[in-house]
Amino acid sequence: MSKRNLEEIVIEWMNSIVPDYPCSSEKPKNLPEKFSLVERQSGSRIAMLGDSANVLIEIYDKTSKPDCAEIADFIADSAKTLEEEYADVTSVTVNSVIPNEDTERQYYRYEIFLDIFYSRVSDNS
Repeated sequence: MSKRNLEEIVIEWMNSIVPDYPCSSEKPKNLPEKFSLVERQSGSRIAMLGDSANVLIEIYDKTSKPDCAEIADFIADSAKTLEEEYADVTSVTVNSVIPNEDTERQYYRYEIFLDIFYSRVSDNS
């Protein structure tokens, strides 16, 4: 039996802590004023036991750079709660928080890079 994908867990967590910035793994077709995206960037696998993932969270805000920055800082400050709320997430470290405006679509954007270790051992093993 396979476990949930790490991106699904981060998306669920994001939607619970910042519901005003709806989160998914794909950019919405009709872009709302505020939204967020999650994408696994890279990482290594330790046999079948663990997954050391580099995860990117992007926060988009059409109208307010200060709000976008505040939400990004809140997410970075809250990242450790992933360990508390999801038993399979055993370690979370904030790698960086970077302002990176989306000039093509004209959104304020902040990127939060997390290093996450995720246990791949099934509860049924």
